[in-house]
Order: sequence, then structure tokens, then C-alpha cells
Amino acid sequence: MIPSLGEAGGEWLSLLVVIVVVFVALPTVGMYREASAHSPRPGAWTAGMCVASAGVPVLGSLLVWLLYTSVEVGR
Repeated sequence: MIPSLGEAGGEWLSLLVVIVVVFVALPTVGMYREASAHSPRPGAWTAGMCVASAGVPVLGSLLVWLLYTSVEVGR
């Protein structure tokens, strides 16, 4: 049975939005800003960060960031 979107449902929805913003949106926007300034392919890095942070929230973001710094800083 699906619970109704009452007070408890609204709290869970708010919590879900906060989690998505913190774990997916912030790393993705940060990668876009950094890659736009220093990389010839910011779209690829941004898409990779979005997929990685959505798939494996903390570890995925860290791995993409480490990969980005090793590839782009090495140039």
C-alpha cells in the first residue's frame, strides 16, 4: 500500500530533495565550474560526475574528482 503524502510523506520528500542536492547536484555543479575553466571537454566531466555521484554517492564523486585532477592537472 502506498502511503499518502501527509505530514510524514512531506518530511521524507524534503529529506530526499536535500540528499539529492548535497550528494548529486553540488558535486556536479562543482565539476562543471572547474572543468569549464580548465578543460576542453567540460560536458564529459560533468556528465561523468553526475552519473558517478548518483550511482555511488560519496565514493563516486571522489573517484571522478581524483581522475579529473590526475588527467587535467597533468597537462
